[in-house]
Amino acid sequence: MATPFDDPEFNAQLAKMGVVHRPGLADEMLGELAPLLSAEGIDLDNLEDTDLDDLNAALARATEQRNLALFTPVGAQRAAAFAVLARFTEAIAEGDDERARAVLAAIGPEPVGDTPAVAQVIGASLGLLDARHTDPALGAALAGTRVPKWDGRQSRAAAVDILALASKGRSFDALQSLHLRRGGLAVFEGAALVVAASLIAQAAAEGVDVGPLAGRVLSRESAPPSGKAAPTGSVRPSGTVGASGVLPPSSAFARGEAPAARAFAKPSGNRASRRGSPARDRRTLREFSAWLERQPSIAAPSVSDETNVLRALLMLAREAGLDALDPDDIDPLIDVLFEDEDPEASDMLENALETLHDYVHFRLETARDADGWEDAHEVVEEATAEMLPGSGVIADAIAGAEQLDAEERRAALAGTRIVAAVRDLLAWIGTGRPVSPSGGVRRADIQPVAAMIGVSAVGVAKYPSEEGELLPLIDIDLDAPLPEPATTYARSMYEVPMLSAWWEALTIADVITRTATRVRPGPAATEWLAHPLPPLDMGDMVVGVFVAEVLTEQSAGPIPMFEAAITTEAVRRLMVALAPESVDDDEAESSELARILTPRALQRLKRLEDAGLLQANADGVFEVPVALRGAVARGVLLSMAMLYADVAEE
Repeated sequence: MATPFDDPEFNAQLAKMGVVHRPGLADEMLGELAPLLSAEGIDLDNLEDTDLDDLNAALARATEQRNLALFTPVGAQRAAAFAVLARFTEAIAEGDDERARAVLAAIGPEPVGDTPAVAQVIGASLGLLDARHTDPALGAALAGTRVPKWDGRQSRAAAVDILALASKGRSFDALQSLHLRRGGLAVFEGAALVVAASLIAQAAAEGVDVGPLAGRVLSRESAPPSGKAAPTGSVRPSGTVGASGVLPPSSAFARGEAPAARAFAKPSGNRASRRGSPARDRRTLREFSAWLERQPSIAAPSVSDETNVLRALLMLAREAGLDALDPDDIDPLIDVLFEDEDPEASDMLENALETLHDYVHFRLETARDADGWEDAHEVVEEATAEMLPGSGVIADAIAGAEQLDAEERRAALAGTRIVAAVRDLLAWIGTGRPVSPSGGVRRADIQPVAAMIGVSAVGVAKYPSEEGELLPLIDIDLDAPLPEPATTYARSMYEVPMLSAWWEALTIADVITRTATRVRPGPAATEWLAHPLPPLDMGDMVVGVFVAEVLTEQSAGPIPMFEAAITTEAVRRLMVALAPESVDDDEAESSELARILTPRALQRLKRLEDAGLLQANADGVFEVPVALRGAVARGVLLSMAMLYADVAEE
């Protein structure tokens, strides 16, 4: 039987995407996995009595072990991988992208002679980056690490992800997740880009040439002590390197200076002497502009427009005696912006705040003190909220929550279904559970996991005949939530809105961590389980993200073009629920479209009620419990940002 792989044109298209079809690859891979599966008690030649779930779980574990071996080069292969990174870094430092691409293009899926495999270069890169970017001795030098320009959006995006993960020592552990999100080629190129950027930044900070420095670092890492192959993630460079240990003369790194390194030079002098320095501002603008170039969307119509707005903000900060590079000065800078009471200045203020929001994200990704910039980010978000319709309601809800006792807020969070069920979910996950290819709850697990938050849902391969049939419009009460089925039959987790929203919220809050094949307790799970009440910040985050996900649900139903209008109406009604004592729900001003979509908007609010985030008063009007208003208000803010981003993309 003919397959698409028999078509030369199809194979040519795959080749353009970096995909090579190898006949018999599946049999070859199963042959490699057989010994690992045997250790799990699985005999590939005798599967009659093997449970399918047990087989899938064993395959997932065996695949992880195989991948770990593939991505952990040893001996000569390790040295060869670092030699590739050396040649690539030199080309990047000299601005020779064509040569850099040629270096990577010479690497294939399997090692050939002295040439390493793609997986080995990736593994060596990520292990090196985790070690370097968590080494306190290198902290100051690597603070200036910036991903170089590269013709390949996915590769640059992967590089940004890798740099952020490496700063936490987690890029190697996140390998499967990176592959799932970005693709193998993007991870390969992205990892090499970050290695080059890291070495260039260190060379600039130490005032030395890139070539010799990179030669010393990479030659040292290619030869683990006592002749034993060190695990990729355990390499620990010692910081400032000495004069010994250079690469042999045949190395391309034995040659001269990389001019590009000078662009990464750190400012000299103390803070007082640098405050208001035009040269410092110029460097900030250059780095911000380069960062904007890498973003999928920005606040202004163009990079130059947004850079000009930041230039004005830096000048304003100087004139006010403030330092825009100090996160503590962002709050007073916003106060300066709000001092202009001219009504015509509102558009300019909005533009300034949007640029400031991008600027803070830029600092979050590039500054050493991420915690300080987290606080600045919160300040900017609150200021932005004041510019939004209903901003007073949101600001009051957030401010009011801050006045409440923390234990009262934690207890209120613990009383919601989506927070109370976290312990049950973590107990169910144990040390790890298989997930679907998209990273969600497997079809077979939908029923027990959904039940944890009070949702009746069953995973199915085929819908029952009545499932998905539309309710006649004539039978719909326009003043009531659209009815939910008694049981939702779903082919994937994403067809169960409350379940998918909960799963996403827990992932973002680091309570759970997903790879390509499994879900495990996340970095925050231990802290979550350490006390009967949830951590306040994490609980607020879970609630906020859950609210935003529920409000902005993208339906595949009959009216997907009205999703933004449904979200807008749901947000309007939720704003009333945040301040029922002070906000009038004047439905007379609602549009006719809003009235028609009201049942679907109310359906989303009903889901929030089912989660324990809303309650109906004696008159049947929704209210948000006082102790939950801050968390829900942040969810409203997030949903507005998501809604705005969707509209902007259209």
